[in-house]
Amino acid sequence: MALLAPLPASAEEYAPGEKLTMINCGRCHVVSDKDRMAGIGSTPSFAVIRTWDNWEDKMKAFWTYRPHPAFTQVEGMTAPFPESRPSPIHPIQLTLAEVETIVEYARTIEPADLGADLGLK
Repeated sequence: MALLAPLPASAEEYAPGEKLTMINCGRCHVVSDKDRMAGIGSTPSFAVIRTWDNWEDKMKAFWTYRPHPAFTQVEGMTAPFPESRPSPIHPIQLTLAEVETIVEYARTIEPADLGADLGLK
């Protein structure tokens, strides 16, 4: 069984915004080739998300789409979790500037060719 290659350690080895995206979004989503064997199988990769007509609008407000409200806090946009209902997992905490950095990074990702493997194109 092949072991996954470790992520690059130095900042120079990441595209702008990539490390922030990997740390926060890569917990569930495949972000790039560097984490192509990670993520949760039921979540779309960033390349698949890039195929959506409204991908940018959805990413700019991702914390409003399930399941994100259960574990995401965006400074100035979301209320703190009630003490009686804390996040079920370690929360993601971002600023709006960091959300924009993630969206900027996502713009650099080539949309997936969803028909290529099926011979549809």
